[in-house]
Amino acid sequence: MPGTIRGGKPAIRRAAYVGAALVAAVLVALICGERLRFAHSAGDMEAVARTLGEGVELRGRSIGSLTFEFVRREDDLVYFHRGEQGWDGDSYGYVWSPEHRPSDTRHLRGPWYRYWNDAHQ
Repeated sequence: MPGTIRGGKPAIRRAAYVGAALVAAVLVALICGERLRFAHSAGDMEAVARTLGEGVELRGRSIGSLTFEFVRREDDLVYFHRGEQGWDGDSYGYVWSPEHRPSDTRHLRGPWYRYWNDAHQ
């Protein structure tokens, strides 16, 4: 009889597929949500970056749609540190660098880059 539990295996398999699809959908939503929040916040973040003095650090700030553990200027780079991502302890954030591409970053657009700090290195 279709749809019956009968031994449990088809129902368990279906539940596993539904669970995996749900996890994938949540991950996609989180990734897309972060990109949209960055896109809406980049202008405000740049205004902060342009006015932040050398060696100045701001802690626990919300700028636009994003919240940062800290924002810090080091030479010509301004780091917008978001925090830890996932269970592996990697931390991540954004770098504003109008002069050059910082090492170990991924270019987003204009003077913006994304970085990850692997906690296991």
